Amino acid sequence: MNKEQIIRAIEAIQWDYEEAFVPESIHYIQNDDLVMIKNENSTSVYANKVVRFYRSVADVKEVIAYFKGSPFSWWVRSSSNSSELESELKTLGFQHEDTYVGLAKILTEEEIPSIDFSFREVTTEEDVEAHVQVAAEIWGYDSETKQAAVYERASYLKCLDRRGGYTLVLDNNKPVGYSNYRYSKDGKAIYLSGAAVLPEYRGKGIYRSLLADRLIEARKRGCELAVTQARVGMSEPILRKSGFHEYATFKQYVRI
Repeated sequence: MNKEQIIRAIEAIQWDYEEAFVPESIHYIQNDDLVMIKNENSTSVYANKVVRFYRSVADVKEVIAYFKGSPFSWWVRSSSNSSELESELKTLGFQHEDTYVGLAKILTEEEIPSIDFSFREVTTEEDVEAHVQVAAEIWGYDSETKQAAVYERASYLKCLDRRGGYTLVLDNNKPVGYSNYRYSKDGKAIYLSGAAVLPEYRGKGIYRSLLADRLIEARKRGCELAVTQARVGMSEPILRKSGFHEYATFKQYVRI
C-alpha cells in the first residue's frame, strides 16, 4: 500500500460500516473528494460529520447546507493547502475542538501476547454487560449512556454481516480493560476503534497486550494493515512505541 491508500484506510474508520447495521436515519455522501455522514435522529457532532473534503473552499457553504442547520463536525486533514479551509471554517463560526493523529502499522511482524492476563471475545449478554461496565468505570458513563451502550453492542453482535467485535481483558476473571475493533470491507485492514484499562491496572502492559491480541488475530485473517485515529496525548504515544507510524493529522472543527 502507498501512503495515500493508507490515509484512505485511516479515514474509512469513520464510514466503513456493515450495511445491515446502518439505520435508515443515517445518510452518506461518498465520493473520492467528499465523504459526509448525516444522522437524522441525532444532533451529536460525532454522528454528523464531514470526514473527507478534497474540494475547493468555494464548496464549503454547499456542504454546510447539506446538514440543514444541525450541529456537525468537520474533520480537516492537515496538508500544505488545508490552512485556507481552516481559515474559511473559522470565519463561518467553527472552532477547533480536538486533534487526532492517523496512525497505521503494516502487519509484517509477529506480535507478542501477554502471559499475565487472559482475553475473552465478547459473545454473551453477560460479556456485553461486563464490557460496558468496565468502559463506564473508566469514562464515567451515566445510567442512560450505559443502557444505550449495552443495546448498541448487543445489537451489533446480532448483525449477520458483522465484521468486528469487542474484547475483554481479565485479571483472574475480573474485567480490567476492553477493546473494540472492526475489519474493512475488503478484509485488508483492521480498524482499532477504542481500548482502555482501569486506572489501577495501568502501567502493567495491559493496553499493549490488548493491542497485540487484536493484531495477532488480524494477521491470522490475512490483514495487511492496522489503522486508527488516536486523540493527541491519549493512546497515541503507546501506539507509536508499538510500531505505529503517523500518516496524517486530522483537526476536528465544530460549530454548535
